[in-house]
Amino acid sequence: MTFTHAAAPYAVTIRPDGWFELADWSPTAMAADVLNCRLARPVVVSSQLTMWVDEDAVSHGLPFNGRAAKVLRVLNAEALPYFGPVLFTGPTEPHAVYGAHGLTEGQALRLIERHLTRLGKIPQQRTGR
Repeated sequence: MTFTHAAAPYAVTIRPDGWFELADWSPTAMAADVLNCRLARPVVVSSQLTMWVDEDAVSHGLPFNGRAAKVLRVLNAEALPYFGPVLFTGPTEPHAVYGAHGLTEGQALRLIERHLTRLGKIPQQRTGR
């Protein structure tokens, strides 16, 4: 994924059950608010992609997010065991506490496509017999 500094107003949330959501995003948005948690920790996936996780997910008994792990493997990123919902945004601001760029529409759609491809739920073309 490549990042452009053009308008990038999106983020993608993936829950452990496979449900995903394309959300509006701004550099002033807070990942903890989107994840509905006290403290969200950024995990750098690449120079253009950040995944945010709930720092207290394990202690709150949230389930393993195997869906996010599959997406990370497709992106050739380290797929550690993350729990609870995760949030994907663009890169974080180097010196900001909360700020992160959003994803462009194209980046968000490619991320969703990779997620759905891993689930095997992309509809295939039907052929007549």
